[in-house]
Amino acid sequence: MWKKIEEEGHVKTDEDVLQDHGEDMKFVCPVCRKLLHEDNLVDLKSVVEDNLYFVGGVLIVGKVRLYCEFEHRFDEAEVSIDEPHKLVAVVDAEFDGSGKCVHFEIRKILAG
Repeated sequence: MWKKIEEEGHVKTDEDVLQDHGEDMKFVCPVCRKLLHEDNLVDLKSVVEDNLYFVGGVLIVGKVRLYCEFEHRFDEAEVSIDEPHKLVAVVDAEFDGSGKCVHFEIRKILAG
């Protein structure tokens, strides 16, 4: 299955995912209408590795939609906004047969 996904071009590594947030993907905050800096957004590490893998005992296989709560806290890198607010990232993720996340994509941002 891994080889088939690679051939179709759907595999995203940790580097690809982090790079997408900064260069290709731009999101506007639905609350304050400011551009969300990449330091605000959830990523594969914060959602999958730090939360789902850390808990353990559950093997996710296949495509899933995740709703990930986070806070809009920064205007720019390390510059805090006056009134942080809660948001939800709608993420499409795909896990191979071994439970490894092979695709992670933020689809949209909702007010929390």
